[in-house]
Amino acid sequence: MRVLTPDDLPACVRLASDRGWPEEPAKWAFLLRVGTGFGLFEGDELIGTTIVTRFGDAHAAVSMVLVASAHGGRGWGRRLVGHALEFAGTPVVSLHATSFGKPLYEKLGFRSVGRVTAHVGEFRGAAPGTSRPLAEADRARVVAVDAEVFGADRSGMWEELFGFAERVRVADDGFAAAWRNGDVTMVGPVVASSAARAAELVADLASGVVRVDVRDPWLGAWLARHGVPARFTVDLMVRGEFGGDRARLFAPVMQALG
Repeated sequence: MRVLTPDDLPACVRLASDRGWPEEPAKWAFLLRVGTGFGLFEGDELIGTTIVTRFGDAHAAVSMVLVASAHGGRGWGRRLVGHALEFAGTPVVSLHATSFGKPLYEKLGFRSVGRVTAHVGEFRGAAPGTSRPLAEADRARVVAVDAEVFGADRSGMWEELFGFAERVRVADDGFAAAWRNGDVTMVGPVVASSAARAAELVADLASGVVRVDVRDPWLGAWLARHGVPARFTVDLMVRGEFGGDRARLFAPVMQALG
């Protein structure tokens, strides 16, 4: 096992494709910039990955846990996650788990604290214009509110996200970002005082085919009515106790970031 570098990006994309995941090179590259990736190799072949994104000393997110299809059933997934937990060294570790991965994470001390549903489709609706484009003077407030809501300082991630996102919009009581993942506009994070305000922020950013990952049933139903139906659901899992005011976090940046 060794740390992944940008030179490993093509192998990561091939491994994702091998497991039936979207290839998502831009997302992989972003995660390798804001976190630390680990690769399990057999000779020169990448056979497993995971990425750990640490938010200060308080919280870490584990993501991109993949083992090549030809190497499944040998305990490599458990080894990868165990290595990630040891590296994280934080009191709180979170991840999003499919039904396939959930039993392993439960054995490693994670518990499910909610279900997150990915809504994907071509948005049909008008932008209400109740938010405005991010200005330079807004950046510090966005980072501070994000820490208050998420329960950890993610300023390092935001330094990258401000450049990676296509658009960030702010309102007096929240903000949201949109970034491109291939042909899909990903909307997240979405921080708002209510589900109705979250919907307005999403509508101000939505364009073409969008994806929004949500826990709130009202927001999920609103998305479905506007052409963005539910596609799949995963478990939000945690070791330790979440801090922050997560009632205001209506969508994550991406599932890979907790």
